[in-house]
Amino acid sequence: MGRSDVRDDTDALDGRGGAHPASAHRASAVCTAFQNLVADAALAVEPAAFASAVRLFDSVRTSGNCLYAIGNGGSAATAAHLACDLAMTSGPQAAGLRTNALTGNTPLLTALANDIGYDRVFSEQLARLLTPGDVVVAISVSGNSPNSLEGLKTARARGVRTVGLLGGSGGSAAALVDVPLLVDSEVYGVVETVHLGLVHSLALALGTGRGRSQDILETSLDGTQG
Repeated sequence: MGRSDVRDDTDALDGRGGAHPASAHRASAVCTAFQNLVADAALAVEPAAFASAVRLFDSVRTSGNCLYAIGNGGSAATAAHLACDLAMTSGPQAAGLRTNALTGNTPLLTALANDIGYDRVFSEQLARLLTPGDVVVAISVSGNSPNSLEGLKTARARGVRTVGLLGGSGGSAAALVDVPLLVDSEVYGVVETVHLGLVHSLALALGTGRGRSQDILETSLDGTQG
């Protein structure tokens, strides 16, 4: 991907009420700069950690256990996206996983938050659901969300393996997960974008990518594996 310096052009309007050309240039430069940050952060994700996550997820599929995903805000959406993509199948040779995003049941989330506390909305669900062989995936840019940390502690207490899609150095969650997938950036949008890319990459690596996407990946692998 090409590189471009971001110029500090000032947004302005021309005499006809349209965008000044300098403003259009700045918008283009911001887009390029963001893309470069995403590309750099994505390339820095540790391949060995990614491979470990794939093996752990595949063990869930093989055993018939369940993968649970947790997160807040944008990461709640990513958790749901992960559960969706891993549950999908592209054929009989690529069976999906049993998944459950604990971010989707709004009545239960609000009841737990109101009656017990928001820091317990995931741990209370996991305490009722986890069985040996399950996997918990915590998605957090900071790695310090109290409810995600409590969920990871519950998983650890039950002997359940964990994966973290985290930002920066991983925060407190890094010490609580078995497999940390770290996105080394201080920009929230960059971390969340790479996390979503990891969701798609995990699905493709597990063979749950669909149709043309899976075909393109296989063709690309043929070219890189010699």
